[in-house]
Amino acid sequence: MTYNPCVNTIDERHSLPAASISVERYAEIIGSAFIIFYVATWALLPAILGNSINRDTIQIVYWGRELEWGYFKQPPLISWITEAVVRIFGGSDIAIYATSELLMLISFYAVYRLSMKYLTKMQSVMAVMALPVMGYYSYLVPHLNHNIIIIPAWALTTFFAYKAIEERNSWAWVWLGLCIGLGVLGKYTILILPTLIFTYIISSPRHRDLLSKRALWLGVAVCLLVVMPHLVWLIRTGFPTLQYLANAVGTDGGNSLILHIINPVGGLLKMLGMCASLLVAIVGGLGMPRWQLSGLRSRDQFLIVMTLGPVILVVLLSFLTGGEVKNEWATPFFVMLPTLLMLLFYTPPMARQINRFLTWVSGLSVAMILVYLAIYSGILPLTAEAEWARFPVRELSASVSESWRAVCQGPVPAVVGDSWLAGTASYGLPERPRVYTEANRTMAPWMSDRDIRETGAVIVWEADHLGRFREMDHMDSVPKGKPADWFPGLEALELRFGPVVKLSDIVLKYPAVTGLAPVRLSRVVVPPARPCPNKIAALR
Repeated sequence: MTYNPCVNTIDERHSLPAASISVERYAEIIGSAFIIFYVATWALLPAILGNSINRDTIQIVYWGRELEWGYFKQPPLISWITEAVVRIFGGSDIAIYATSELLMLISFYAVYRLSMKYLTKMQSVMAVMALPVMGYYSYLVPHLNHNIIIIPAWALTTFFAYKAIEERNSWAWVWLGLCIGLGVLGKYTILILPTLIFTYIISSPRHRDLLSKRALWLGVAVCLLVVMPHLVWLIRTGFPTLQYLANAVGTDGGNSLILHIINPVGGLLKMLGMCASLLVAIVGGLGMPRWQLSGLRSRDQFLIVMTLGPVILVVLLSFLTGGEVKNEWATPFFVMLPTLLMLLFYTPPMARQINRFLTWVSGLSVAMILVYLAIYSGILPLTAEAEWARFPVRELSASVSESWRAVCQGPVPAVVGDSWLAGTASYGLPERPRVYTEANRTMAPWMSDRDIRETGAVIVWEADHLGRFREMDHMDSVPKGKPADWFPGLEALELRFGPVVKLSDIVLKYPAVTGLAPVRLSRVVVPPARPCPNKIAALR
């Protein structure tokens, strides 16, 4: 038996929790409960278990202090957002995690609105609830980075593209241009969508006339207006983000034909693995899939293109270039996948199916939470991200502050070091000192050696030169005979910054449960050009 969408009620015989309840009302209840549980879980759990916010977020936060139009690895939007959050709430980990949840709620709303164009209200809520059973939209969400900021831009772009193309809504083109423009400022992955949109319009006789409409080109103009300052920045700085992307993809790692097979197949398998739990939840709750459509309407074709097109495109590019497909880059691809599966393979569910679906979704969500708890509490072997999350942040920030006070009173003006050590120290201090990443103007163009000589700074590095934190910014292997970290030696530092005050090394210990070896930290202080109240000579 199925309920009649026109009547839209189900009674007690069908196992809903009330004797008689509107399906729409039930959808609202479970949707609201889902939102509360989702936000509370993924905002509070990481704050309780970790000592530090995600390593990418650390870098994003200190970038945001400078409010540039771009940074050497990524475009700027997420850094602007985190800067606003930090200025309002200070260095609050929960505020950072809550920002991630807010971005996801925007994404869920866009998914729900578009799903309502295809499905019943109950199915649309179920499509949203199914998303967090994929790791992309649950345990990776606290990692507030460019893969997260792109999700709402992706979902909104898909929604407004539907409105503009399938419903011929002229104003939707303006919103579409704005979303794509902001998406470009979030992460370049968004450019996949206008590529697919243009291809869809060109290949469809029904929609080709849109290319002659003023509204479409107004949307293009809005997009260009939004991204123009970033494009100017790219040209003036020599396209550093594209250079970093090329290194990350690894297309220059050899011309072996095997890479043109291994990388696309491996990328596809990793994406399928991340979606496996979604398939389990839907099949377990709604039963085996059966094709439901007698023919594909234009809007059905649109949803297929926008959902499966990104996967096909990146796998094809990997096949042609031999470049690697990073699993996290596919984060936004699958926001409409539950909607597509329900449209193609399932009719509106009976009450017993709804309850069974909720059981499967809840069970998989709890299982994911338990695994997260086990990893980040140290019960299971730590993943790389868990190791970074348990870093002794407070001890590092305190040591940087003490180092500066040993030479000069007042707030720390700047920290020089790799992205992790310098960025983490800056995030943990109330004054949020500026970060001169690896004393490299390409990585931190907002500062110079002259700035350091004028204001002074604390310089920190890993004393054992093991390069533990190198991977944050460097994709290449360490050249033979070269140190694994950035530190050039004390003599080189003094040639650049003048006389420095060398302080004793300190040891930063991870929580005992991690079993990780302590980090031995070396420190020097560059005194400011103007005299300090302290007597530096006593420390030499």
